[in-house]
Amino acid sequence: MRLTRRFIIQSLDGVNINNPIRYERYYINDNLRIQSKRNVFEKEILDKDNVVIEKTNISKEEFNELKKEAYSKIIRDSYLYLDDDRIFIKKYLDKYEGLIRVEVKFNSIDEMNSYNMESWMKEEITNSPLAFDKYLSKLTEQEFLLELNKYIRK
Repeated sequence: MRLTRRFIIQSLDGVNINNPIRYERYYINDNLRIQSKRNVFEKEILDKDNVVIEKTNISKEEFNELKKEAYSKIIRDSYLYLDDDRIFIKKYLDKYEGLIRVEVKFNSIDEMNSYNMESWMKEEITNSPLAFDKYLSKLTEQEFLLELNKYIRK
């Protein structure tokens, strides 16, 4: 069981975060994705529950060849919340601009169930297609905007 909850926020203003790491992620199929971060190129095998079961470094050339087969591309900046090391923030760019997702990781079900979100968090999206890149990658632009607008009112 994945021990995370996911939330949405509208802005990073006032949130105590580190400098971001840029991720460029490509989905080849439901069980294979590749990504680059800080000039490191990786291939990840996913199980049916979207959990990484194998991760290997690949060359830039292999990365560039594989990304030609991708059905979707996701670019995001990832941050650590400096006041709680369980909290990670993903700010999406390009096709998914406007989405800022917060992920909170827990050590136990009790800890997860008793967690009270930070005051700067807007709404929980754990069961939304916005919660995981794999499901986000399958949304059309219109579906993405409809889903985002459920949580972010302009």
